[in-house]
Amino acid sequence: MKLRVLTPGIALVLALAGCDSNGDGTVASPSPTPASTPTPGAAITSGLLPASGETAAYKDTLLKLTFTGAPVATGIGRIRVYKSDGTLVDTIDTSGGATVAGGETQTALGNGNTEIDKIGNGVSTLTQYRFTYYRPIRISGNTAIIKLHDNVLAYDTSYYVQIDQSVFNGPIAGFNSFPGISGTTGWTFKTRAAPTSTTAVTVDDDGAADFRSVQGALNYMMTVGCSGCGAGNTAAKTITIKNGTYDEQLFLRNVNNLTITGESRAGTIVQNNNWEAFNPGVGGSRATANTTLSNIGGNTALGNRLALGGGRAVLLIEGGDQIKVSNFTMQNTHVKDATQNSQAEVIYYNSANLNGSRFIGTDMNFIGTQDTLQMKGWVWIYNSLIAGDVDFIWGYPYAMAIENSELRTVYDPSAPTSGGYVFQARSAKGYPGFVVLGGALTYSGAVPSGSAYLARSGGVNQAGGYCTTMLVLGGGSASNATQYCDNLAFIGVKMDSHVAAAGWWINPIPNLLPSATEGWRESGSLTPAGTALSMTGRNTTYGSSTANLTGLNTRAKVFAQWNGNVGWTPAP
Repeated sequence: MKLRVLTPGIALVLALAGCDSNGDGTVASPSPTPASTPTPGAAITSGLLPASGETAAYKDTLLKLTFTGAPVATGIGRIRVYKSDGTLVDTIDTSGGATVAGGETQTALGNGNTEIDKIGNGVSTLTQYRFTYYRPIRISGNTAIIKLHDNVLAYDTSYYVQIDQSVFNGPIAGFNSFPGISGTTGWTFKTRAAPTSTTAVTVDDDGAADFRSVQGALNYMMTVGCSGCGAGNTAAKTITIKNGTYDEQLFLRNVNNLTITGESRAGTIVQNNNWEAFNPGVGGSRATANTTLSNIGGNTALGNRLALGGGRAVLLIEGGDQIKVSNFTMQNTHVKDATQNSQAEVIYYNSANLNGSRFIGTDMNFIGTQDTLQMKGWVWIYNSLIAGDVDFIWGYPYAMAIENSELRTVYDPSAPTSGGYVFQARSAKGYPGFVVLGGALTYSGAVPSGSAYLARSGGVNQAGGYCTTMLVLGGGSASNATQYCDNLAFIGVKMDSHVAAAGWWINPIPNLLPSATEGWRESGSLTPAGTALSMTGRNTTYGSSTANLTGLNTRAKVFAQWNGNVGWTPAP
């Protein structure tokens, strides 16, 4: 798992109770008691990555120890990394026992194997960062994988690693149990120089590349290509991700004209298990970590969690224009738990300007459950899959066109009789909002027939001052009184049997009545076979299947209001 933590001065002391292959803090079954205990600090001559003595290690490298049997993270001891001159650059505390930090009282999540990350740490152009909880140690088969705090290593610099003998239990490199790594020569490496290109870098988890992690590449682009960085602001920039699984929380702020592309749609997987109870809130950047407490499940018996501020998405994007992702899979691997808050976005695109804020996703898989995509600004999704169950497409955009794509409702084990809602369309008054052009609404697993709804309302009515005045400044934020408008149109979309006959969920009722320009509407809906879909049973008070939607039937029309009606016609 690719993971991140704060600099030592602001890290909370949290306990490690052990971890499993998912890095969720649960204790793995221990290995048999070793027959003998080696001398502490005895040299380990193999099974280290980077290899001891490596002179071209990656700045964002994971530390890996491959044992000869399954290791156990014991929950005792520390991992430290030093520069060759003895300067301490990172500490991971794995001490056992539940530690109450900052008034936190929850125990359901397990405080073990939990640290705080400051994502974007050390990026010279940033004054705000993403603060989140993460799991620093993962056990995969016979390999223990350690993710250091974000961006603590420098280019072209020598380091040594020390690991207390107590941290791991398991046979390694001829020893019956882990001897620990101590001194200044037991595990050393030197990082390689910075990439030479400022516009194109490559990420690969096991082959020749510029970076080993996606966040390493994003940190680099925020440094060389940020808004306000001269030519770097407008120059086209590309991050290419090779096939592999990249398990990490991600942050991008104030970068324009960046394309992130995968080697293959199925073979390149960017993922993380992050959700509301673990990292409360939709998220945003901050100068320092928040100290507000949040209940983890709407149930006081479950206790409180620090809402650090970085939120529950896999990828948080702030600011920036013309951000494109293409040809890979992004997924939030969280499995919903009926006792906890389980919102778990794949992407939160937090950018909203009338003349910028453009996001493109082509040939992508966006896979989650609740709240998969939360989007603002101007968004075009093309030839892609979006999967989820409750409100799995939502946000506050001016216009979001989803074209030639599959919107797949997945089975929700926490609510097995419900197919949930595809949209919660909180859009800006006076703009198109969400428009689905072609494609299909599908389902997988045991989603019951007739149990899914096209949308539910954002829950704010006109009497509250919403959706009565056209939005002209700012925008895309729940804090604007002109937001939460229920604007959604389906045009020529195939809909499978999981969609309820009524179509629209009306509790609460939407805050707009349907017309050619706003409200809940559909036109030319089809069966999976491509024939006209029966509208028998459809709600006709708050939804319409007869409104004239020719003003929205192409992507150019959907984005015609961008930049003062200059318009935007995106292309794959």
